[in-house]
Amino acid sequence: MVAVPSIPGSPAPLPKRLSPDQVIARLKRFQAFELHSARLLGGWLPGIEKWEIKHEVALHLWQDMQHSRELRTRLWELRVMNPDRPTDPDVAQVAAGLSLAQSDDEFLAGHYLGFKAALLAAYHSILADTHAVYDAPTIALIRRLLPEKEAQLEWARRELLPLPQESEKSRQIARWLQWIQMLLAQVGGLAGADARTGADNVPPPGYSCLLPFGRARRDGRFQMSPTGLPLPAEDDDQAKVLFQFFNYSQEMQAAETLGSLLWETDGMEWEFYHDVARHCYDEERHSALGENRLHQRYTALTYVIEADGFKYKHETYREHLKREDTESAEAVLYDIIDETSHVRFGQKWVPKLMEHAGYREPLDKLVTECREIVLTHSASALQRAAAQQRIPAPAASE
Repeated sequence: MVAVPSIPGSPAPLPKRLSPDQVIARLKRFQAFELHSARLLGGWLPGIEKWEIKHEVALHLWQDMQHSRELRTRLWELRVMNPDRPTDPDVAQVAAGLSLAQSDDEFLAGHYLGFKAALLAAYHSILADTHAVYDAPTIALIRRLLPEKEAQLEWARRELLPLPQESEKSRQIARWLQWIQMLLAQVGGLAGADARTGADNVPPPGYSCLLPFGRARRDGRFQMSPTGLPLPAEDDDQAKVLFQFFNYSQEMQAAETLGSLLWETDGMEWEFYHDVARHCYDEERHSALGENRLHQRYTALTYVIEADGFKYKHETYREHLKREDTESAEAVLYDIIDETSHVRFGQKWVPKLMEHAGYREPLDKLVTECREIVLTHSASALQRAAAQQRIPAPAASE
């Protein structure tokens, strides 16, 4: 027999908790918001002028995609089939509204100080509202996400709030943030649990979507060169090292291209966005790797078409080892590992993108056309040389 202790007085009422269906509904919205956040950050990546902010945004879009993955996994555990479909129309409405910013300052303020601040509050809310025992895995998941979300918001506050309060830019940001708050109220908040305002989703006068950006933006510290650095002499080892790592620092261009792809490509399966987000983040890290080595009087890994560049990278890896330059060799090795994954991503997704876009020609023809474009238009001498080596020679009859 089990002794049951008597408890004097009336039992205290249990706090009201979310039902399983309510928890699932919120987690589905959160998962979709994280996915759309990553896509929005990617779309705006080329439009951000300040170099250091580009690096941070690329990190955050990958963190958001990982948060989407964690939430998606929890939804599978809660027996939700296809947790990322169908998409809640409220999520698409918020994403479309956030995309209408007319400057990178407005976008960053609206996305972080408006949207992400509200998402962080919604995460804290579900911690208080779900059952601590029955839904413990959800609580553990949210607690794992919170430190990265809090760090993102703290970064944004440090970066954006020092603006002079009476400046025109500050007033524009304040107006934009006010409109974002109205937008979130129209959909009942990010958890969808608040009363809806019922107001029409009318953007401010003169606002329209600037995405996708046809040209990447740079701040005033950069000087654009149509040709890039020339190839170094074969017998100049130091120049070759500098050339290689300078080109690595330019891989932000690849990150910006992949960010635009995240935004522009609708209707693909969730794994596509996950892989492209990882590829984008990797290219940002390669750019940072190059800058880090430049600070040590070296420069970063080469910006070439990845599948065409392995020969050069393996050769330079061995050369760095021969010179006992282990720091450069290690940097190149990490890049080779990342680029191998990127080639696999391409083999996995390019055929599906061709089908998605209605492209009917053979894959080999598309690859050759891309190499010819690189040969004609690339500013990288190394990239042009790699493309030249891989373009098939014309048939004798031609």
